[in-house]
Amino acid sequence: MRFSTVLFDLDGTLTDSQDGIVSSYQHALAAFGIDADDASIKAWIGPPLQDGFAALGVPAAQVPAAIDRYRAYFAEIGIHRNRLYDGVPAMLAELDRAGVTLGLATSKLVDFAEQIVAQFAIAEHFEVIAGAARDGSRINKADIVAFALESLGWPQPGSAALVGDRGDDMRAAVHHGLFPVGVSWGYGNNEELQASGSQMIIDHPSAVTGLLAS
Repeated sequence: MRFSTVLFDLDGTLTDSQDGIVSSYQHALAAFGIDADDASIKAWIGPPLQDGFAALGVPAAQVPAAIDRYRAYFAEIGIHRNRLYDGVPAMLAELDRAGVTLGLATSKLVDFAEQIVAQFAIAEHFEVIAGAARDGSRINKADIVAFALESLGWPQPGSAALVGDRGDDMRAAVHHGLFPVGVSWGYGNNEELQASGSQMIIDHPSAVTGLLAS
């Protein structure tokens, strides 16, 4: 198969950001007297923060304050507790050489996403970096993917794929007619990916270029 455009998720797909996200959640939850273990928080790495805090017990009226507290801690500390998965720089460079247009579509706040890809020196590979809007106007993954596709001029149907590690990624891909590719090294699992529409699950970044740009 050959795709001219590939969108990537960020957390759990390109970067292992679990430590920074979990510690930021715990910092915010502590202000509301909530003690959540790592496994409970890990289940909410990927989906919007609004959903995660609600599921972890923050009252609806206090979710915005929890998000503000999370982001303040993440901006100072959590964002630095992160690393690229092995093979990601080579994968992006190979897709670039193959002439594939790349985009980033993450539920993370867009300015955090921009800082992270700059920090890891991979920003040059992306034609668009799409993320959540700070004013709340763009939150869910389907809307973020739509923004990325619009920024890329709406690629022809059948010409684009989305690579991600969570069910939200796969559902957004299906919603927009993209080929949904799951990755096994992130924070979801194969059952979640398959149930959400994944057409393929890959086990290492080195497999991406051969599968999507062959």
